[in-house]
Amino acid sequence: MIKLFNAGFERLRKNKIFWLLTMFTIGIALIMIYTQYNDMKRYGEIIEVEQLFLNYSTMIGVVIAIFTSLFLGVEYSDGAIRNKICIGHKRTNIYMSNLIIVTITSLFSYILFMIVVSIIGIPLFGGLTLQFSLLCKLISCIFIAILAYSSIFTFIAMGISNKTITAIVSIMLVFIMMMTALTCLNILNAQKFIQKEKVSLVKGEMKPEIVPNPKYPSETKKKVCQTILNIIPAGQMFQIAGQTASDLKVLILYSLGVIIIFTSTGILLFKKKELK
Repeated sequence: MIKLFNAGFERLRKNKIFWLLTMFTIGIALIMIYTQYNDMKRYGEIIEVEQLFLNYSTMIGVVIAIFTSLFLGVEYSDGAIRNKICIGHKRTNIYMSNLIIVTITSLFSYILFMIVVSIIGIPLFGGLTLQFSLLCKLISCIFIAILAYSSIFTFIAMGISNKTITAIVSIMLVFIMMMTALTCLNILNAQKFIQKEKVSLVKGEMKPEIVPNPKYPSETKKKVCQTILNIIPAGQMFQIAGQTASDLKVLILYSLGVIIIFTSTGILLFKKKELK
């Protein structure tokens, strides 16, 4: 297992995708700081540094999907996995070493973002305004959701031998999860009553009238949407960024469930996978 880690991290160090990921993370941090700084100067907005930390979590899934599919996809195309098995490495160890490397890289990307924002953002916008204990809980949930993302995309990358198909499936899946999460949030945030303009028959004037929203979801629909939000990592990230999660412990439990299910299933399938 140690030899697999050493080989994996050595390949990571020389991997162009990893360095592009690092530059992308720094670039996104600088762009967000610049944009927020302009808003502060022009409109006098109060910028919360910790909110930048939380906002980046909503797009980290795309970063993980692209990196995992390209980094692990090469393992099949260049015959690395076959060679590892031929020299005696167990398939479980190969799978787990790849998962751990992807997870560490994904966490590194998020931590790097926070470091850049902290170094530049705090002097510009001021210190943290959110209670430190709450911020730690939110970031801990983000870290565990990143683990869930990593387990999902490692499952895909180790199950599909073609790098191109892996990338397409991973990127499509992460955007489907994000769109599903946004749809569920819109349903949950629907107003029970809406304002409707009505023409007065007497004076012929337009008068506002408060009427029930025909699209207001039922309790069952709201429970289903909330469950979906809690299960998928994208839904968790949007709730954390908006600080709308009612119970952070529930999100952690769902993330752990996703990690266990995808990792155990991935290992079982990889053990049975025929390699050319």
